[in-house]
Amino acid sequence: MKTPFLKIMAFGSMGLLMLVLIAATLLEKLYGTSFAIGNIYHSAWFIAIWSLLAVSAMTYTLRVSRRLTLTMLHASFAIILVGAFVSFMTSRHGSIVLAKEAVPASMFTTPHGELEKLPFSLQLADIDTVYSKGDGQHRDYVARITVNDKKESDTRTISLNNPLKKNGYSLCIKGVTDGHLSLLVSHDTIGLPISYAGYLMMFVSFIMLFLDKRSGFNALLQQTRGEIKKSAKKEKDRMNLEILTRKMWALLPCSFIFLCILWYRRGIFPATNGVETLMLLALFVMLLAAALRRQRHFVLLSRALIVVAAIFFAVAAGNLDGDRDVQPILRSPLLGIHVTTIIIAYALLACIAVNAVIALFRKDAKRRAQQTVLGRMLLYPATMLLATGIFIGAVWANISWGRYWGWDPKEVWALITLLCCSFAFHTRSLPFMAKPKFFHIYCIAVFMIMLFTYFGVNYLLGGMHSYM
Repeated sequence: MKTPFLKIMAFGSMGLLMLVLIAATLLEKLYGTSFAIGNIYHSAWFIAIWSLLAVSAMTYTLRVSRRLTLTMLHASFAIILVGAFVSFMTSRHGSIVLAKEAVPASMFTTPHGELEKLPFSLQLADIDTVYSKGDGQHRDYVARITVNDKKESDTRTISLNNPLKKNGYSLCIKGVTDGHLSLLVSHDTIGLPISYAGYLMMFVSFIMLFLDKRSGFNALLQQTRGEIKKSAKKEKDRMNLEILTRKMWALLPCSFIFLCILWYRRGIFPATNGVETLMLLALFVMLLAAALRRQRHFVLLSRALIVVAAIFFAVAAGNLDGDRDVQPILRSPLLGIHVTTIIIAYALLACIAVNAVIALFRKDAKRRAQQTVLGRMLLYPATMLLATGIFIGAVWANISWGRYWGWDPKEVWALITLLCCSFAFHTRSLPFMAKPKFFHIYCIAVFMIMLFTYFGVNYLLGGMHSYM
């Protein structure tokens, strides 16, 4: 198969996939989740698009690249897709309801309303609701369940984010109503290990990419360092914002203190709703501005970022509610890791977009080129942190709900954002991406997609991850 044809197949299928994902979230809003799941996400033609993308992209990578790191990175995504397909074909999911003093239950209901038998029986012994000592808010459920099989009978204690594991089955608490305990049932012994192997391989590939001295990231990093050392000319201040930005730097400790107070009051990392994550975003944007502040090439960018951070901070502070209830399922250590990783990625994308706007209006070709290098360099950690955050969220979802991907609109749009970012790295295969003007315009468009993922999904599409 010829390389040009492979390139068209690989990038064409990825573009088609993005359009299908966008359409799927809109159709889900109009016709419901069942329609989107049955007619799109679980359809044969949707699986065929993913298969075409995996095969063509991997074959194309092997044809054009001899770098072990890049081959491993693309292979890891292919393995993740294989694991997802195996999970789709072999896993079993459903729900079961237990009640105290009821007969042991050994049948669970599938999403299609059918009954399937468990290789053991369950009987609810007791269930308690745990409340926070400080504010009396609902914090967790703790249930004791007697598990009976042919060999033994024992009592297990489960809670939110602490499922019951038995014979390859995972039983997670879904909710409690009138003393009845509802559990989510999942059984995925083949596909899940394959997907996790892909996640591990992806993390190792990212580390190798940053350590590889011949990687694109390190080449851009060295170029940026070289330009900064050569330059002795000060950046001209055309905006006269010195006094204003000095005052705005006070927002850095303020946002940090606000978040620490929330963390202390709730006993959980402050990333449980859109307002708190917006303040986190403001904090990380300010930290990026601080990192660029003393670089003469990027003084204007630093000041523009602090203005953006101030806007984020003002919106968050105006809507902050320290007494808002926290959903019990969010009380997991993985919340802070998952959200923080993605918010740092979003902060980097915001920095890249502001950098792109400044670069488009610059008349100095040398300065414009320097900002192009900076934008391309920052895109590496932004994309890798976004991918890492998505897959950490998948691990958390598997622990809490027994499935690592559910095609929720927020999940889908995070994936769309990741796919959009990945296009920008292929400058050899897509020559127009190598043009600075197109690159900057594209980065601004990616930032707009990120904003829709962050805000628009909450207001327009809803879903399990919808919050503000």
